[in-house]
Formats: sequence, C-alpha cells, structure tokens
Amino acid sequence: MFTDYRIDFYRRSLDEALRKGEQVVIFEDPASGKFVQFAVESKSREVIVDIPLEQMTETIYEWLSPHMEQAVDSNGNLMALQKNIKAEHTQYAAEFTDWIFTKIYQLPENHEVTVQMFT
Repeated sequence: MFTDYRIDFYRRSLDEALRKGEQVVIFEDPASGKFVQFAVESKSREVIVDIPLEQMTETIYEWLSPHMEQAVDSNGNLMALQKNIKAEHTQYAAEFTDWIFTKIYQLPENHEVTVQMFT
C-alpha cells in the first residue's frame, strides 16, 4: 500500500468514525502487529491518538514523547501517550498516523494496514 493511499484511507476512516459515532478506531500493520489507536469523541469533535505504554519500547517512547502528552491512571502511573486533534483536522491525524508507522515504528514505505472501528 503506497503512502498517499494509506493517508487517504486513514482520513476517510476517521471521518467515517466521527460521522457514525464510533468510539474507537484501530489501524494495524498485520505483519508486525504494530498499531495506532484513536479514541473518537464525536460530541467534542476530536480524535485522540492513543499509543499504549505496552506498545512502546524505550526508544519509541523517547521519539514520541516530544510530540504527545502523557496519559496517567488515577495513581499517576503512565498508561499511554496521547495527542488530541480537532475533527476538522483528520488530514493531519492521518499524516501523523503514517508518520508513526513509517518513522517511529520504522515499517517499510509500502506496508499494509487494516482498520477496526467499534463503539
């Protein structure tokens, strides 16, 4: 799958999730198992990139942390890195997703992705 097609696929999927009121979108590279998940907030019109801590190596955490906020549980334990993006900027969210897959996870430029959406 080529970059432009993937980015369009991400954008269309996020737009569809917002339109349908879905709450979670997960993009995954089936070959590696690497994924980028989104919490979809239809009412506040935001999509939230959410990378769980268990998905990250120390290096990936160091690369992502300048670009995302820490999400902690009620005890202050780090759970994930997150980035809030306004719904009107799904193109940016799509480009950010592809950046994570290709630059952070270092997947090949022609990697495949699948999507799951659910409430």
